[in-house]
Amino acid sequence: MDTLATGTDVPAGAAGDALRIEGRDFHDADLRGQDFSGVRFHHCELRGARLDWANLAGACFNHARLLNTSMTHAHLRGASLKGANLRSAKLTQANLVDADMTGANLWQADLSGANLCGATCLWGDITKARFAGALYDNATRLPPGFRPEAEGMIRFDMPRA
Repeated sequence: MDTLATGTDVPAGAAGDALRIEGRDFHDADLRGQDFSGVRFHHCELRGARLDWANLAGACFNHARLLNTSMTHAHLRGASLKGANLRSAKLTQANLVDADMTGANLWQADLSGANLCGATCLWGDITKARFAGALYDNATRLPPGFRPEAEGMIRFDMPRA
């Protein structure tokens, strides 16, 4: 079985295995371009991890520590990030369509250019977060009083299949 070059025993291409990873430490791990679709990272430490261009569709990061994590261009469609700590995380150009970010800490996070169409964005702390060019639509659930246009977000309504 292949293993990632992170010194961990997580199989590469774990997609479809319904893998649950509990309480693991991936601090500063290089996971760029890996396929973790559908994987459950529960209460994991992913601080400083590099998940750029990774396939994280349907992955579960509930209550995960993702501080300073880079997920640029990551595919997070339908992912669950409930209660995740994304403080200073970089999610630029990430696909977060239909993702659930309820209660996520986005302090100083960068979601510039991210696609948030259909996402549940009932975030916790968004102090100093950046949303310039992020897309949202009529199905995106935003916090009461949040003004997307004032944050530089772009409304992009398109028929959904």
